[in-house]
Amino acid sequence: MNKIKIVLTFVLLFSPLLHAGEGTPIAPAVYENGDRLDYQACRVLVKRGEILPMSDLMELANKRSSDHILDAYLVKENDQYYYQIESVGNNGVVSVFYMDATNGEIVKNFKVTQ
Repeated sequence: MNKIKIVLTFVLLFSPLLHAGEGTPIAPAVYENGDRLDYQACRVLVKRGEILPMSDLMELANKRSSDHILDAYLVKENDQYYYQIESVGNNGVVSVFYMDATNGEIVKNFKVTQ
């Protein structure tokens, strides 16, 4: 639970920076398969309703598992968006899983082409 508080505190502290350029048009970026998308691309996709916010998906991940989330980022693969989430269990084992960014479903047998 402390990890969630730390992440939420971090988000709240830096959220003014994310909104600072909100009126500035963002040039459409071209992302290839397997690319990590930056926060601006994530923000635009969430605003358009194409993906769920990362905070919603992290909440879903926490409900489904007792693992602690270490890192999460958005990737594009075959014109679909996925969140890659790295987590660590109570046994210290780090695992990586993918969630569909549009609905939060865990994706089985996910492979990134590069």
